[in-house]
Parts: sequence; C-alpha cells; structure tokens
Amino acid sequence: MTERNKWLFEMVEQENASQDRKWGVQNRTPFEWMTLLTEEVGELARAISELKFRIGTRREVVDESIQVATLA
Repeated sequence: MTERNKWLFEMVEQENASQDRKWGVQNRTPFEWMTLLTEEVGELARAISELKFRIGTRREVVDESIQVATLA
C-alpha cells in the first residue's frame, strides 16, 4: 500500500469513527442505506462541479469523497 492509499484509508476510518460517535451504530434497511449513499454521491457531484466550473476547492471534493467512501 502506498503512503497516499494509507492516508485515504486513515481518513475513511476517522470519518467512520466520527459518524459512529455522532449517530451511534446504525441499523438501516437496504433502501435507507441506498438513499443515504445517493445523497452523499450527489453532494460529491456538486463539489466536483463547483471545482470544475466555479470556485470550489479540492478539499471539498476530498471531504465529500471520504464521506461517500465511509458510507459505502
């Protein structure tokens, strides 16, 4: 595993721990998980569009990507 990959995995693990602290262990239906994931993917798409066409930042794209990876 490269250092970059290690950093990404650590970010996902940190986000997962943060979500657990915030929301506790979640017991959702597959439909609910898909709905939540779809919302996060939409936020990632918005961040990418903002970066490409407006004044978005790479940090926003990374943050949203980490949230998608954590939920997925």
